[in-house]
Amino acid sequence: EERKKRGLAYSKFLTAVAISALLLGSDNVMATQTVSGNVPDIKEQLQTIAVTGVVLDASDEPIIGASVVEKGTTNGGITDINGRFTLNVRAGAILKISYVGYQPQEVKATRTMKIVLVEDSEILSEVVVVGYGSQKRENLTGAIATVDVSKTLEGRQIPDIGRGLQGTTPGLSVVIPSGEIGSDPTIKVRGQIGSIDGSSTPLILLDNVEIPSIQMVNPDDVESITVLKDAASASIYGAKAAFGVVLITSKKGAKSEKVEVSYSGNFSWQNISKKMEMARVDGIQYRIDALKRAKGTLYGAFWYVDETSLERAKEWDKTWGGKLGVNDPFVYGRDWYVDASNRKFSIRTFDPYDYMIREWAPSQTHNISLSGRSGKTVFNVGLGYLDQNGLMKLAKHDDFRRWNGSIRLSTEINKYITARAGANYSKRNKRYAYATNSTTADPWLYLYRWDSTYPIGYDENGNEMRSPASEIHQANTANKENNYLSFNVGATLQITKDWKFDIDYTYAGEDQIWKKNGTKFTAADTWTSPVKRLDGNGNQIYVNNMGEVVSAGTEGAMPAYGLSYRQYTADGANPDHIRREVTNAKRHTLNITTDYNWQINEKNNLKVLVGMNRTDWESEDNWSQITNLTDINNLSW
Repeated sequence: EERKKRGLAYSKFLTAVAISALLLGSDNVMATQTVSGNVPDIKEQLQTIAVTGVVLDASDEPIIGASVVEKGTTNGGITDINGRFTLNVRAGAILKISYVGYQPQEVKATRTMKIVLVEDSEILSEVVVVGYGSQKRENLTGAIATVDVSKTLEGRQIPDIGRGLQGTTPGLSVVIPSGEIGSDPTIKVRGQIGSIDGSSTPLILLDNVEIPSIQMVNPDDVESITVLKDAASASIYGAKAAFGVVLITSKKGAKSEKVEVSYSGNFSWQNISKKMEMARVDGIQYRIDALKRAKGTLYGAFWYVDETSLERAKEWDKTWGGKLGVNDPFVYGRDWYVDASNRKFSIRTFDPYDYMIREWAPSQTHNISLSGRSGKTVFNVGLGYLDQNGLMKLAKHDDFRRWNGSIRLSTEINKYITARAGANYSKRNKRYAYATNSTTADPWLYLYRWDSTYPIGYDENGNEMRSPASEIHQANTANKENNYLSFNVGATLQITKDWKFDIDYTYAGEDQIWKKNGTKFTAADTWTSPVKRLDGNGNQIYVNNMGEVVSAGTEGAMPAYGLSYRQYTADGANPDHIRREVTNAKRHTLNITTDYNWQINEKNNLKVLVGMNRTDWESEDNWSQITNLTDINNLSW
């Protein structure tokens, strides 16, 4: 029996040696044996191979910049000027090769490879809207990008096209400067900078007519968007197109003999994309550390910090941290104190986010469209409504609304003449807190300009303390209204099968009415020196470190101070006024073009376009203002 066991163990050992030798001779795997009892455990380690290859087109010309990536990983690279690449991949890996205008391929990796990419005829045959017409992509020589409207705009809760284009189109930069609702996005093509004073924004056209703002276009009315990126656009649209062109084409009607009615609605809630956490006690510590390195002992302006206030802030945080909310008053003795030099020290920390930001602001959009075709007549009618609330929690009103209406009608009178007409209407109305004066800039700046020791909220007397939050809360509402109405008529004369003549005229009226309702700010002034708290007989009041009133002889008693409650903006100074600004503009646009498209043979054609564009624009503006208001609560025009 003992000999049998030894023989069995010896047999297992020889088997393991044989397997190891076999696997070590293989190019694919290595195996090692670990003993746990009598059961062998084989671990595999996949080897990598060095792959070199070349990517060519159908004419055996190298493709420069083709993407070569190991499938399922981020391991990859691009081909060089000779179309060659080198890559280390797992044995048996699949490589994905792709390039714009060619069909992507997936092939199994070998040590030497030759990949021939086939042109994507579907992409090359795609018809792209360009200046005053359209072209097949294969015939284009300029830098042009088209936007997939179905993926970019449809089904998304976006207030305007600009925000929908963010991050979707190479070379197109879209930035929302303040994130404020109703604000125009800043659009640039390839990051262009025109001049120190000049504009570098692209020309924005709706159906070949310049519009004042991309915000006025309802995303639901858009058929296609094309971005012309290079100087070639200036040859068509002139100097205004020096920094690119954004061409927006609106929906014209149904393509089949039927009437379609559609409705889309969207309800959503929006929140700030990135919450900025304010440094609390650790922020005070950072300032003290910086003071020490600069050989300083005291820092501040309206409110100060030093090593003593840091230690008291640490004690405050242990006792009150997380227990006091935005509605709890700022109490002397507990939350702040005054030193022998009459300087104010806050030991309570505040986060402006909690006081000023409304989370999950609601938004809704509704769109109705009616489109159809009857015989040789096509039409499209669109109605849209957007209602968006802002993030300013304390503002009386912070919202943006937009109403849109459009109609397009086209009919083929005979085989030579097609007539068309249309109209666009857009009304945008923005309401916001009109808080501006000589000492306080944009509230978002002051939201995080001061550190967390600057008080926000109410003092122990129930008075609102001077801060960006108090000014937003007290501010009256400004109203900015933009109206746009345009009418257009046009016709196409089909002279021959290859030759046509187009004429279009558009009249547009643009009006802006901006009402700025000011006020006078009154609050417990956190910017000025503290005042002593006296009782009815004029005697000094004393408190303990809980803010409770105690007698002067009580241990730990300190003289009590308060903040001066006053109107801190002067009569007649900003924002003590009501102001009305009005701008009226008219735009006349005439486009006349003729183009001839000669199909010479199956592979060659000649297209010639000749035309003119004339735009007349005139604008008038006026403003009226009255200062030193007698009633800041019931303003009327």
